[in-house]
Amino acid sequence: MLLPSEIESKLTIPMIRAIVAKRLISEHDYTQEEVAKALGVTQAAVSNYIRGVRGVMINLEANPEIDTRIDEIVDLILKNAPQAEVAKKFNSLLEDIRRKRILCDVHKRIEPDVDVDSCHVCGE
Repeated sequence: MLLPSEIESKLTIPMIRAIVAKRLISEHDYTQEEVAKALGVTQAAVSNYIRGVRGVMINLEANPEIDTRIDEIVDLILKNAPQAEVAKKFNSLLEDIRRKRILCDVHKRIEPDVDVDSCHVCGE
């Protein structure tokens, strides 16, 4: 049984980082090294995000609210906001994703025996 925090650390966080990395590189001409520093990851991790090797499971960008929240994270990075402010915005997004049960289908794909309809761990 995977805990919601495991799904966040293995899937959700890399998905969000991948979207942020792609936006910083494609829309704001950041280098992979600059993105790595901004996100607190290695350049190799950023390369994997860009190539789609990590951080791909569902299309979070399809959700307009999530997409807007990711833009807010990108904007904070562009403004050189303190890391604590970026982390707070990132964590708030993770909490919303959990509360809104956005990853329940992903959890079901990973663990077919999980009854996501009766599970309300993330919403509590």
